[in-house]
Amino acid sequence: MLWFVISYLVVLFAYFITETSGKLYLRAPNKIILSSMFLIFALIQFQNYTFLSFHLLVMIALFMAFMGDVSLLFDMNRGGDFFLCANIAFVSYYLATIVNGGYGFGDFWWVLIPWFVLVATFIFLVQKFPNTLKLGKTKWPITFYLASIILHGVLGVALIVLFPNSPIALMGLGAILFMISDFILVIHKFIIRHNKWILRANSLFYFVGMLLIVLSMAL
Repeated sequence: MLWFVISYLVVLFAYFITETSGKLYLRAPNKIILSSMFLIFALIQFQNYTFLSFHLLVMIALFMAFMGDVSLLFDMNRGGDFFLCANIAFVSYYLATIVNGGYGFGDFWWVLIPWFVLVATFIFLVQKFPNTLKLGKTKWPITFYLASIILHGVLGVALIVLFPNSPIALMGLGAILFMISDFILVIHKFIIRHNKWILRANSLFYFVGMLLIVLSMAL
């Protein structure tokens, strides 16, 4: 596991360079290798789970995230579709994990409060500052996507709160980093464009988040 983490971080560091190089022939294989690493590691760990169980949802989510990573290299909209599917699968898995842990809706209903506040805040900002957040016709599709990733992230908080001394909490932290990475991506795409450090921050939070999620499967 240690060598996997070291190798993963080395490839991620290389991606910080190729991602901002402006050369797709360098960026594409680097990103595909990086995404393949978390997916293959998860597949290996999944051998410890019962195939036809709710744990299959996390593999579906990771595969959709991998497909989203690859698709984003060539088509933003198609990549977003895959990541929306990934979020739905992750949310379903987190809910199944919480129920399997013996908890009911009354134990985590409070996640709806930050979810509503964050989604409402985004809608307000889009309506109030249309010249800053230049979303155009993508306003509502992006809002819908962000609603899904925010739910993904706040359920990650619930995993940390409900399973504080479990590897599940590590998965929850990964979910939060995943959510933050998409916030940063919105800033990069629609507010502060062509900033290499913002783009690198997006990749840092996303790929470290995915690393924590798959490591939680091993632990």
